Amino acid sequence: MSPTAQQDRSVVAYVAPMCVYLLATAIAGRFEGQAYAVAYAAAALVAGGVCWACRRDMVDLVPHRRVLPGVGVGVVGIVAWIWLSELQVEQTVWAYLPSFLRPSHRPAFQPWVELGGAWAWGFIAVRVVGMAVVVPIAEELFWRGFLLRWWIDPERQRVRIGTYTWSSCAGVTLLFALAHPEWLAAAVYCLLLNALLYWRRDLWLCVVAHGTSNLLLAMYVLVTGAWHLW
Repeated sequence: MSPTAQQDRSVVAYVAPMCVYLLATAIAGRFEGQAYAVAYAAAALVAGGVCWACRRDMVDLVPHRRVLPGVGVGVVGIVAWIWLSELQVEQTVWAYLPSFLRPSHRPAFQPWVELGGAWAWGFIAVRVVGMAVVVPIAEELFWRGFLLRWWIDPERQRVRIGTYTWSSCAGVTLLFALAHPEWLAAAVYCLLLNALLYWRRDLWLCVVAHGTSNLLLAMYVLVTGAWHLW
C-alpha cells in the first residue's frame, strides 16, 4: 500500500467513527419514546461497528494497563462537569442568542417512564456501553488524535501525539465546547483531557479518562434522576 493510501485510511479511521456517531445520534434525536430507544441503539451499534472496522488503522491508540492517570483525570473531570453543568450559566447566554445559534438540548430520555421493565434495563445497558466505550473512542480519536494535530500541520502524521501549541489547544477547546450544550463544562473538560495528553503523550489514557467520566456520569444519572445530563 502506498504512503498516500495509508494516510487516507488513517484519516478515515480517526474521523469516520465521530462523524457516523454524530449523524446517527442526530437522526435518533428526531424520534421520541420507544422509537428513540431503538434509534439510539442502532446509532450506537453502527458507530461501534465503524470503530471495530477501523481498528487496525488507529495506530496511535495502544491499549495498556497503566491507566491510573487516565482514571484519575476522568474522575476529576466528571465532578467538574456535573458541578459546572448544574450552574446552568449557558442559559443566560442563550437568552441573548438567536434561536438558530442556540445549542440543542439533550434528549433527557427517561427509560423507566418511556419503556419500563426489562426494556428499560436493556436500553440502559446499550446507553452505558455507548457512552463508556463507543463515544470515548470516537471522540478521542477525532479531537485529540486527529484535530489537535491537524490544527498544527495538515500533514498530522508529522506531528507527535501530545505536541502543544496555544492555537491548537484553544481552537479544539472552542469547537469541543460548541459541540456540547454544556459549553462551560465542556470547555473545562476538554482542557483537562488536553493537559493529560500533553503530560503523558498517550491517547489511550484520554480514552480511559473519557470512558471513566461517562461511566460515572451514567451512574450519577441513574442514582439521582438527573436525566437532563444524559
